[in-house]
Amino acid sequence: MPKVYPFRGLRYNPAKVPDLTKVTTQPYDRIGPELQDEYYRRHPHNIVRIIRTKEESDPAGKYATSARTLEEWIRDGILMQESKPCLYVYYQISKTPEGEKTRKGFTAMVRLEEPGKGRVHPHEETHSGPKVDRFQLLSATRAHTEQVFLLYSDPEKRVNRILDSIAARPPDLEAKDDLGETHRVWRVMDPATIAQIQKDLESRDAIIADGHHRYETAWNFRAEMLKQGKKCEGTETFENVLATAVNMDDEGMTIFGTHRLCYDVPNFEPARLVEAAGRFFDVRPYPFDTDAEEASARRELLEDLRIEGMEKPCFGVAAKGAKEYFLFVVRDVKAAAARVKVGKSEDWRSLDVNLLHSVILEPLLGIGPEQLKAERNVEYVRDVHEAIGKARGEGKHQVAFLVNPVKLSQIRKIVAKGERFPQKTTDFYPKLLTGLLLCKLNFT
Repeated sequence: MPKVYPFRGLRYNPAKVPDLTKVTTQPYDRIGPELQDEYYRRHPHNIVRIIRTKEESDPAGKYATSARTLEEWIRDGILMQESKPCLYVYYQISKTPEGEKTRKGFTAMVRLEEPGKGRVHPHEETHSGPKVDRFQLLSATRAHTEQVFLLYSDPEKRVNRILDSIAARPPDLEAKDDLGETHRVWRVMDPATIAQIQKDLESRDAIIADGHHRYETAWNFRAEMLKQGKKCEGTETFENVLATAVNMDDEGMTIFGTHRLCYDVPNFEPARLVEAAGRFFDVRPYPFDTDAEEASARRELLEDLRIEGMEKPCFGVAAKGAKEYFLFVVRDVKAAAARVKVGKSEDWRSLDVNLLHSVILEPLLGIGPEQLKAERNVEYVRDVHEAIGKARGEGKHQVAFLVNPVKLSQIRKIVAKGERFPQKTTDFYPKLLTGLLLCKLNFT
């Protein structure tokens, strides 16, 4: 992968802010109005006041507010910069039904390359709106306030062994996120250790797991700074981007499916959907009458969705008013993939979400690219029970389509072909915690 560099991280001063749980947040794109209000209430120095400040805070605009707030916190000692460049070991410990799972990575500055043309490979499409927003924030603050999440392949786990040796001591930083998962960070200043990590990574490519908009924004900002003749010193430069890199061959990787909730579909009828789907899918019903039967049907559906998904694309379906759930299993993958009218590989066209959109949402429900681009008719939800509850509830949603997670093998294969997944295809868990580490660019 491109060169990784230690840097003088900007972080909360433990003398001023001893509890990082109160000031750290989910990534900016996970923060809706209600969660934003909660973060504002949680602590006067919560990082949300920089990454997603409220529009009415300053007549000069929210980005000016973010920049002013950042400078005030640095001046007042709320945020402090390391005296020496560091790499940061970053472990995320999450609870699973099988026990604790630890995702092991490190945070560094990574040399930027033109997106899609170097050794850092994007895996998802991006939209212009978030890139404009993040560009304005980066331009105003001149700081990387969040991280790009990178994956690299290291089957021998050579870097992991180095990280584990460092993580044997108590962490320098620790916080819990909103879902109760633990995030721990250790500083690494030893030049020999840093050099060994750099050496072990120099021949490896990387895949962007999360933060595509941030990576492309950093590249665009770099171009603008070069155009203006700006310069930086040290590794805190616009030539680099703040990133956390994780070994995708480690057992700590978790990916969730992103379920689709549809609404405002004219003349929607579950029976008509099921009948039309029979052209390409084997449809399996899970009927129920009582609450106990519903719970049993739900469990059976989700288990069958998981098992069938190991072999073929399939979707769970929960529709408003229906007294049964359904499992749609693709009967003939090649025939269904032929319905995806895009000039991409069969592997890409056979992805569950592409079949869902091309074989069901667009022809059967009238939800095509235009609606998706305008962010109409579809809501994306990670939690399967939330998706089912909304589909069966009193609100606007009419039907939920439950999808299996993308497999790492699919990500490797699609990225190797130079292709990108549609947005909202992969959901890596847990998210990188915002506010643990920032990087203030060192302009001369």
